[in-house]
Amino acid sequence: MLILVLIVVILVAAAVGGVLLLSSRQKSATAAANQVVPGIATRAPASWAGSHDPEPRLHRRLRDAVRALHTADSLDDGTTIVLRAELEQAALAWDDRLVAMAALPVAARRDQLATATKAVESIEGAVAQYVSAATQRTAADVNAGLTAARAQLEIQAEIRRSLEAS
Repeated sequence: MLILVLIVVILVAAAVGGVLLLSSRQKSATAAANQVVPGIATRAPASWAGSHDPEPRLHRRLRDAVRALHTADSLDDGTTIVLRAELEQAALAWDDRLVAMAALPVAARRDQLATATKAVESIEGAVAQYVSAATQRTAADVNAGLTAARAQLEIQAEIRRSLEAS
């Protein structure tokens, strides 16, 4: 009888341990999938993963843009890696702003959402230019694409400066 109780206790402990391990892995996977820049924690809540509210959708657009940016990392050299880092930092800054905006009353965030949407679009445009430049054959075409990416990045910087000034 004692052996039977011991076996049951061991089986229950193994089951509980397995559930805890799966839960921990799921939380880690969800947190990693929610990061805008891989390896850098986001303040965005895990509930934003499937939310249809404007801020979570913009958050996911930033995350997806940075993922696309990382598909072109073969282009990285001393010059382009700085641009890639600037794009990542811009995405992180807007992600933090989205989290702060989500805490505001709905009426207070309407104008800010329109501005944030324009900024996210400019980051997406810069990433598209960067990725496009990575596929070019000539140095002139690569430089033209990177110049276009910098121009898009400057648009979001101007938007951010205008918000900070007001």
